[in-house]
Amino acid sequence: MARYPDWFDRLDAIQEVLTQVENLEWLGRNEIKAIFNCSERDSIRLLHKLGAENRNDALCLTRSALLLQLDAIRQTPTYAAFLRQRNQVAERLAAARAETRARHLAIPVRKEANSSTPQLETLPETITWRRSQPTGAARFEIVYRDGFDLMSQLAEFLSAAGVNREEFFAGTEPHDGPGQ
Repeated sequence: MARYPDWFDRLDAIQEVLTQVENLEWLGRNEIKAIFNCSERDSIRLLHKLGAENRNDALCLTRSALLLQLDAIRQTPTYAAFLRQRNQVAERLAAARAETRARHLAIPVRKEANSSTPQLETLPETITWRRSQPTGAARFEIVYRDGFDLMSQLAEFLSAAGVNREEFFAGTEPHDGPGQ
């Protein structure tokens, strides 16, 4: 990833401050240091980079010239690349957060008192998962109260189906019979 100036991230705030301080016509190293939130050395570098001039033995830049320079920087391909990179990072972070939340979703599964492993026969009556005998049509239905209840029942079903795979597949595969 390309390295951009730290203050690119604060460009909006910097321009806002500059528009509000109308009574400050000339900006020296101390003002640049405060506005850009940078070190004294970086403030001097910025003054040189932004076209400052010597005034009373001090490096200074007019507020209006700085505002024009910042507007010009916004139009550069470098700043556009910075914005694209920042948006891509934000999108990746949002996706990573969503994935992390999904991985850490704790759903309590109902435990039967008489069994330590989940069984398909002991699933709640709100779950229907077998094939209809006369038509052979498959049916999977869950009656639920809310999203948490749905996820809890799905987790319980998947746990039982995973432990009892043969029984699950036997109950869901089409049966050979007359006309099939």
